[in-house]
Amino acid sequence: MKPLFHVARTPVHLQPLFFLTALATGWDFAAEPGRLAMWLPVVFVSVLLHELAHAWALRRFGSPASITLHELGGTTRGSDRLTHRQSAWVSLAGPAASLLVGGLAWWASGLASPGEQPGLGGALLQQLLWANAGWGLFNLLPVRPLDGGDFVASLVRHRAGYRHERALQVLGVLTAVALVVGAIITRTVWMGVLALMLGFSNGRRLLQRQREARLKPITPPRRPLAREGSTEGAIPLDALLGRKPAAAGAPEPGPERARSSSRTVASDEDVPHDVGSVGQLLLDSGMADLAVRPLQESFTREPSSRAAHALVLALLEAGRTSELESLLTGPQAPLVSDETLAAVDARAHVLGHAALTDRVTALRRVRAPKSDERG
Repeated sequence: MKPLFHVARTPVHLQPLFFLTALATGWDFAAEPGRLAMWLPVVFVSVLLHELAHAWALRRFGSPASITLHELGGTTRGSDRLTHRQSAWVSLAGPAASLLVGGLAWWASGLASPGEQPGLGGALLQQLLWANAGWGLFNLLPVRPLDGGDFVASLVRHRAGYRHERALQVLGVLTAVALVVGAIITRTVWMGVLALMLGFSNGRRLLQRQREARLKPITPPRRPLAREGSTEGAIPLDALLGRKPAAAGAPEPGPERARSSSRTVASDEDVPHDVGSVGQLLLDSGMADLAVRPLQESFTREPSSRAAHALVLALLEAGRTSELESLLTGPQAPLVSDETLAAVDARAHVLGHAALTDRVTALRRVRAPKSDERG
């Protein structure tokens, strides 16, 4: 879809449902058509400034950026090569900009004389205050895809990788439920509408993750290491990693180094003989980046749904979505099972990666059984 316009070289897309949500947030102005008409452009400009702050932060980290305004406010997409720490800073940029604009509106509104009835300018400043301060604080809630949820997710992933995705989604669902309760108590329509959307989105992702968790691991059974000092039948490390052995004339290691290297050498039965098993062991150990290469080699040598599943999980954990897109568009895409596609779809929704979601949808449509044609 072509962008509607550009701001500072940043493409901006606009979905019609954005204005429906803007109307819901301005429900309190329903009895005053003039103020409601003013509220819509105020919300549009405020959300756009919020997203432009995200885009500015992305560009500071060397990433391109594109903005989409939709029913949940807006989304700014950039490169998937950011570190988790950089992603956390990008998440905070939007709320910071909104709170800054809200603070300026509050300061400007205080310049009016005490007791003076606010005119059109005063009403505009009040709306800017509520739109920006309210939107900035609301976005700090720990529910995805709000900025607070993305910030918490980035911090958790920086510390512990992707092992706590389910807990993050449970947190999102609980936060959405609390928002619904708060909206009912305070009779705030816009909060209730957004809370229901957020709760549905996080609930669906949680169900998809439970499906993903049912996938069986392909890790080979591990056996205890050989006794200390046992080197009989051991496979050299160079052979395991596919490297050329050291030259015959290389100097022998010193006695201290030799002792340390022979303490825990695995027997022939304990060391996996294929690169696929090595890759899986690395993936299970939380080293997805290192696991990608051996799993790619394994998939190239013996293409299968099992090997494709392991490679896809490694690419997802490593955040290498561009390579995953290439896999899903290549000739080996039919080897990716429906269960693996479900895992990709769940992670794509978490990352807000529209291109990956569209590719999964396209593959599912191709695989869907066609109805009988009638003459």
